Amino acid sequence: MRTRQRRLAAAAALAGVAALGALGVWLAAPRDEIRVALREPSLPMPRARETFWPGEDGDAPLLVVVENTPQARPQAGLADACLVYAMPTEALITRFLAAFCDATPAAVGPIRSVRAFMLDLAADLGGITVHAGYSAEARARIARERLPVINEFWTAGPFWRDPARRAPHNLYARLERLRAVARQHHPHVQPRGVPYRFGDGSEGGVEAPAVVLDYAPQYAVVYRYDHARAIYFREQDGQPHLDSDGQPVAATAILIAFVRWWQTDERGGPSSHLDLVGTGRLAVVARGRLQEGTWSRAAGGPLRFSLADGAPVVVPRGPVWIELFPRGRPFEIRRL
Repeated sequence: MRTRQRRLAAAAALAGVAALGALGVWLAAPRDEIRVALREPSLPMPRARETFWPGEDGDAPLLVVVENTPQARPQAGLADACLVYAMPTEALITRFLAAFCDATPAAVGPIRSVRAFMLDLAADLGGITVHAGYSAEARARIARERLPVINEFWTAGPFWRDPARRAPHNLYARLERLRAVARQHHPHVQPRGVPYRFGDGSEGGVEAPAVVLDYAPQYAVVYRYDHARAIYFREQDGQPHLDSDGQPVAATAILIAFVRWWQTDERGGPSSHLDLVGTGRLAVVARGRLQEGTWSRAAGGPLRFSLADGAPVVVPRGPVWIELFPRGRPFEIRRL
């Protein structure tokens, strides 16, 4: 019996050594490799911030094109973004434009190609678009209008590929490197502000404990309000939306602009379009309530938001998500 016990103890010790060795390998992994944290979301309060909207510090904001296919999940850096645009591309597959304020996550991505309407949104903020590739329409716009961009095809320095993921879903960048390139190549770009204000706002509207935006299968979104933290946690495809470090993606306010989306053939393949000129319905979701409003944008921008009575949109300080949601797709408020 003692011999068997000694053997079991030796086996346990060897297992411990192996586990420590594996941990050592994990800790010694290359810095430019995304590691997915397999843990439940901690549901934290939004961390303290010094700035709340991109460009508030005087620097031109960087608008990073982030992929959202299942192969790209979990993304890196979204939980640290202070403003994210979500929008449909081809086949209603959503893609993000993420901007950062005082946060500098270790990596942002996966980074993919840009569409023309994304360039419009970046221009509205006085920002610089960060992407890898483009649609034919976007490429023509960049060349014709000399738009400020950081394209991995032309400026590879800030970007790197994670060998643990398959291309093309493995391209990432570091914000400090992107900011250095922006200062060098686009020093005269000036921020223009955002289409909302921060403050207490009104308590009007209807209760909105959960908001559902059904873009398409695998891209349906639910925002659930946490009263204790006064924040909405984002879900997609029936799962909590987590960053690669396990942190939940959340927003203090969701601004839903209902827009016209359509798809055309471009050089033998589909290309998506959003009509961002004119006016349309806006839903302002914050503090557990939904208020109706209007979005408007003239040709050349910028995008403007207002409540139904014409008052400016005022939201709590913290991360803001702007969902550009196709008109006619299922949208509802759930009272849980």
